[in-house]
Amino acid sequence: MIAAVAGWIALLPGDALRDTLVRMVAQITAQLTELISENTPAKVFIPLMVALPLAGVPLTVFLLVLGIKFGVVPGLLLLEIILPVHILIAYFLAIGVRAPIEKYLIRRKNFQIPEVPAHKALIFSFLVVTFPVFPYVVKLYLLPLAGVRFRYCFWVNWVVQGTMCIPFVLLGRSAAEMNLTMLTATLMAIIMMFFFLRWAGKKYTALQKEKIS
Repeated sequence: MIAAVAGWIALLPGDALRDTLVRMVAQITAQLTELISENTPAKVFIPLMVALPLAGVPLTVFLLVLGIKFGVVPGLLLLEIILPVHILIAYFLAIGVRAPIEKYLIRRKNFQIPEVPAHKALIFSFLVVTFPVFPYVVKLYLLPLAGVRFRYCFWVNWVVQGTMCIPFVLLGRSAAEMNLTMLTATLMAIIMMFFFLRWAGKKYTALQKEKIS
């Protein structure tokens, strides 16, 4: 958000006002970056990132901190290591406690778990993972709960989520560095992803109308 504000400020007329505001935002960003780096040691942050998203904490928070604290390459490497850990844990949890989770989703969230025909497992898995309404934690548990085979649960989730999470790590880093070039490229990628997710949502809705559930 701070990097986006800085980008907007850079477009303002008046060199003196613009330079002053940019310096202020840069100072605030530097202080926040230092605060995050000093108060989120890796030995604490990484276990929290492994555990909390499985319980419903938004993954985006951790993605931004990954970019701020670890940088682009180490942050993306950690992301691509942690995501399959999430998928594996969620898969075996869902298989082991399928009935209680199913009751929770139906009774508390008013969501009916679909029964997926084998010949549509791949497309269904892809659309579920890209469906913008579902939070990350639901996407992790929904596929195994719906009886989708492990290979689809694992590979589709890892490839799609591993790609969709990248811009948010870059966004965190662009905020930390006040890098407007990276910010612009990241925002463009997020906008493109937004339109793609809208398309995926329409496809998922159409698939549901075909009586998959």
